[in-house]
Amino acid sequence: MKINHTSSPEQVGKQFMMTQNNLKTHGGSSMKKFLAHVTWALLIGTASMLVGCGPKGAVQGVVRDAATQKTIPGVMVSVQNANLQAVTDSSGNYSIQNIPAGVQNISALGTGYAAQTQTITINKGSTATQDFSLTIKTPPFVEVSDPLAGDNPVYKIFTTAVPAPGQGVYDPQFGSVQVRVVQTEGLRHEYSRLDPFNKDQSMILLMYLKEGEWRVYRTQTIPYDQESSLVRTIDMDEPRWDPDDPEILWGHQEFRIMTVNLKTGESKIIKDFSQDKTIGPILTANPDLYRITDMDEGESSIDKRFWVFFLQGSQEDYRVRYMFTWDRNDDKVLGLYQISPQEASIDWIGMSPRGTWVLIGGSFDNGGNLVGLTMANKELTQFHRLDYATAHADVGLDSDGKEVVVMQNTQTDYIDLIPIDLNTLPILEAGGSYDNTNRTPLIRLYYNAESPYGLNSGVHISCNVPGYCIVSTVTEPNIPEQNWLDRTITLVTLDRKKPRVFYLARVFGTRGAYWEETQAAITNDGMKIIWATDWNKKVGQEKVWCMQLDMPYGWKDLIN
Repeated sequence: MKINHTSSPEQVGKQFMMTQNNLKTHGGSSMKKFLAHVTWALLIGTASMLVGCGPKGAVQGVVRDAATQKTIPGVMVSVQNANLQAVTDSSGNYSIQNIPAGVQNISALGTGYAAQTQTITINKGSTATQDFSLTIKTPPFVEVSDPLAGDNPVYKIFTTAVPAPGQGVYDPQFGSVQVRVVQTEGLRHEYSRLDPFNKDQSMILLMYLKEGEWRVYRTQTIPYDQESSLVRTIDMDEPRWDPDDPEILWGHQEFRIMTVNLKTGESKIIKDFSQDKTIGPILTANPDLYRITDMDEGESSIDKRFWVFFLQGSQEDYRVRYMFTWDRNDDKVLGLYQISPQEASIDWIGMSPRGTWVLIGGSFDNGGNLVGLTMANKELTQFHRLDYATAHADVGLDSDGKEVVVMQNTQTDYIDLIPIDLNTLPILEAGGSYDNTNRTPLIRLYYNAESPYGLNSGVHISCNVPGYCIVSTVTEPNIPEQNWLDRTITLVTLDRKKPRVFYLARVFGTRGAYWEETQAAITNDGMKIIWATDWNKKVGQEKVWCMQLDMPYGWKDLIN
């Protein structure tokens, strides 16, 4: 692996990956050469550190998109040969201190952008200014050649050190940068289906696992979880951001829908169902009922007009006993359904994005009207089965703006695009046909342990941005990646005629316990992706934090 003073981080990364491939191909002779190169690189690194003992200076600047002149967050700016880097903040600014005086090469690397290197002179005791203007690559992402096949090229994960808080990791094959935006171990976002950022992305909602509490932080500085950035802790169940007001969080407490103003701290009761003329008498007659819930995964309609809830009780093994829908504009319960014990095996419930239908995540062996993934009208009088079972999924809008569910199909071994439509039919038999089902296979999962292409990861899905979804994978200890999806985060276009898939990032984490699952979530505007990782350290202890990837401006136009 040739490393020299003029190599950019991108070139070094490519050289490293080429060396790995040579090791696989040529065996021992390449290993000797590799060790020699590593020894040489360590000597160079030692020399750089010795140089670093001399006079120091600094550099600062701003990174912009060449076409739009917008500032770019999440760009990794590095001083070559000095092992120093910084990541641009939400305003595109960076600052690097303690740089050895003299001529230095400064490189800027951003997801989807062509790398750029500038040569500057660092003077002792002063701060130089170096701005960057980056050009988006065309195409900005690496595309998967055939997402319905199992034998796409496999990009093996490479070894890299645990990033310090606020530091980035560059992927030379995918051309992406992921940044550690949380420093506290055990602090992460909630789930793939939910956007943890508020409307203008000035704040983020995170869970602190140790205390079991919600925390809101400002995002102007990285890492986000600095003491000075804490806005407040939140005491609500299933908190969700307001679609329009960046200061407002919605949530539940017992039978109440609440909001809290993050600026003032003021809480407001939007609806108390214990006082509702339809729900109140049910609560009186069933005193063990203790809360309304969507089981953590469901949501209201995007505009917060239409809601659906379970009523859950402490008796009968805490099973859900009723479900009901509510129109906030008219303050009216639209539908009420009593759930029998045979129908209570349900994972989640929620409204479709436009509030057109209710979605009920029943198990394959559930009973009555609620078998498998089911859609219902808001009056809860009409039920239609969409899929054999409920698996990892999210609801969203496809490229035509139609309501869909994107979900793992347990009968066919694919991830499917499932229209929320009475014309959509489930595939009930293992290996069944897609003909006349109104559904589209997006990705072949290839869960086949006997195949060299078999997938060794679980999947999660995030459909927050219309027309697209994110598929992230999670792998358990001591299991290698062998399928093209293993240890990756990919972008999928929700185009029924020609769905496409693009690589975005690697997953440097392993699942030994639930909260170590990757569960990547894309923001509602499609500009940020955030996920949890333990970086393969302390596996099983849930000592996770968040990594983030910032998407390039105009990426949607460049891949369509």
